[in-house]
Amino acid sequence: MNKKIILSLLISSFTLVAFSQSKNVQNAFNSFRQENFAEAKYFIDLAANNESTANDAKMWNYRAKIYLEIMQKYPDIDENAVFEATESHIRCLDRDKKGKISVRKWTREEDVLSGLIACGYNLFNSGVEDYNAKEYKNALRKYDEIFRIIPLDKENLLDKGNINENSIYKNQYLAALQLEDIDAQLDYLGKSIEKNTEDPTIYYYISNIYSEKGDLNIALEYILKGREKFSNEIILINTEIDLSMKMGKSTQEIVSKLSNAIDLDNSNEVLYIIRSQMYSKLNDNLLAEKDLISALSINPESSSANNNLASLYLSMTDPLVKERNNLGYRETKKIDNLDSKIDELQKKSLPFLVKYISLKEVDGEFDKAALNTLASIYYNLGMEKESTETRNKLNSIK
Repeated sequence: MNKKIILSLLISSFTLVAFSQSKNVQNAFNSFRQENFAEAKYFIDLAANNESTANDAKMWNYRAKIYLEIMQKYPDIDENAVFEATESHIRCLDRDKKGKISVRKWTREEDVLSGLIACGYNLFNSGVEDYNAKEYKNALRKYDEIFRIIPLDKENLLDKGNINENSIYKNQYLAALQLEDIDAQLDYLGKSIEKNTEDPTIYYYISNIYSEKGDLNIALEYILKGREKFSNEIILINTEIDLSMKMGKSTQEIVSKLSNAIDLDNSNEVLYIIRSQMYSKLNDNLLAEKDLISALSINPESSSANNNLASLYLSMTDPLVKERNNLGYRETKKIDNLDSKIDELQKKSLPFLVKYISLKEVDGEFDKAALNTLASIYYNLGMEKESTETRNKLNSIK
């Protein structure tokens, strides 16, 4: 008899607990209807954390509505509401034995999906905001959460807003880059490539990582893999050229790659400057000069092109000076001829050297070696006043 009484009391106690938690669910909904969202959150959290209502479909239905509202309009109540909203909407899509969603008595499936898509957009956009605020780990957590939503987005509504696996992987890579987590960077970029990314910079990024690690062969492999898909992408072409130079490929091979790149983009002065350097290695000064002139026609303010062209003309005087020094003092005709050629080359270098120095000075920099060379050229050409002024400027630089 006593055992029956005790059993009856236990059952009554359990019933009271279950009733109490069910009341929390109803209280949460009542507060929600009254737009008291802080109170609604309090009651629905109590219900969610209690075993008797943790798996209750009605609880998840109300929880999804409450946290969606907080996420969209009252983030000050819970800055992480988007995670609870996402979880709740996903749970609302649980299926019964008949294959129907568990919350169909209260909410249509399309409305649940609409709320879930709103969570996806919020996760992505707030992830970007976290990144800009340098909260990189928060951003990564939000990006990860979107992967739970994508398989449920049958109408690809996220993708229409450019929220897809590849855009997420790229943003995750950028966050990992700021965190200096190389393994994570490689993981995200590798996954993007596995998903057949349409972004050529992904191949550039992963190649650059391996290049910095000194794995040039792997770096080149990724660039070539990228070029199979994006044959005319200039960033991949330029990187291939850079890697070829680092790997000691033949100068002629590099010239060929540069020429192909220029055919695709003849408005990039850097390509002309690099090719001119290759031509100089091949002792083809005429083609080197032609490329530097082309570079300056594109960008007259290029300090590199101005400096390189001045240096090219001056380097062309070296064999002439050497030949002159080997002549006897009686060979005046040959000496005069060589002096004339040397002077002509120095005169040709002069405007480009002056331009280079002025461009550096605009940036607050002073190239002492260039100023010294300029003073010497002025002196050699009989421009003593200009030479003295340049020397004085050089001596005034601390």
